[in-house]
Amino acid sequence: MSVAWFKNRFTDLKYAGWIIKNWNYLRKGKYSLYPFFFYWFLYPIPRLFFGREKAIDVSRKIIKSFMSGNLIIPLPIKSLEVCYIALRDSVDFDAFREICIEDHYNSSQIKKGMTIIDVGAHIGTFTLSANKKVGEQGKVIAVEPELNNFSQLTRNLEINKIKNVIPINLALSDFNGKGDFFISKGSGCHSIFLREGEDIINKIQIRIKTLDVLLEELKIKRVDLLKIDAEEAELKILKGAEKTLFKNPQMKIIIAAYHSPNEAQEVIKYLSKLNFDPKIIPGNFTLVVVE
Repeated sequence: MSVAWFKNRFTDLKYAGWIIKNWNYLRKGKYSLYPFFFYWFLYPIPRLFFGREKAIDVSRKIIKSFMSGNLIIPLPIKSLEVCYIALRDSVDFDAFREICIEDHYNSSQIKKGMTIIDVGAHIGTFTLSANKKVGEQGKVIAVEPELNNFSQLTRNLEINKIKNVIPINLALSDFNGKGDFFISKGSGCHSIFLREGEDIINKIQIRIKTLDVLLEELKIKRVDLLKIDAEEAELKILKGAEKTLFKNPQMKIIIAAYHSPNEAQEVIKYLSKLNFDPKIIPGNFTLVVVE
């Protein structure tokens, strides 16, 4: 059993504690809370014996067999209405754990009325959390290139009846056109780059735009927070957002910069050139942030 395994169980205990503490509030919602406890007790057994990779398939089978294809659980955010997220497997649950329970992206900096760009939105974990914080006056643009992830993202918006999120199904980079997109076995690892060590199961052609062009098409001028987690495409996306960065010197920025050895330093160098003051937050998942 690894340190990470114990850390995840502790984090899950924290979430279970939040559910119990807010039980009276949460049980008024439209989805049962019991499937979470069922999954939480059942999944660690195959995870422990088969390892993380094989346990992904096991987790998917558990959810499909007993939960109609999705484990629907509440986000640990108390608002007027319970906000839910539908998860397909342990990869989705890992993203939920990292973003919503461990608060990897420091959601405290999100304020009401903000316009937020979520690049690499996956199934909408950060998008949902950000949406609740920006409120009806705010807006979230959620960009996710891979179709299965995008479908799950839109489902999560639908089950919460969210209106102020704009879901975009394309990839961002430093050019406009089409390009190769590599589909990984893990739903959080798809990329425009063919990366060594990734378990690639397919290659497709995909639409690609710059963030500058996308925001121009959407007629969005002000951006308050830009979050990018795009499997090594972060620097290219920033280069395709030069006008947006120049016009929004107040912008907060969160970049997942752990996909290659020099990525964090390259991102720091580029943002510094544009007069931002980035810093590195080290860890297993290194971030470059502008606060």
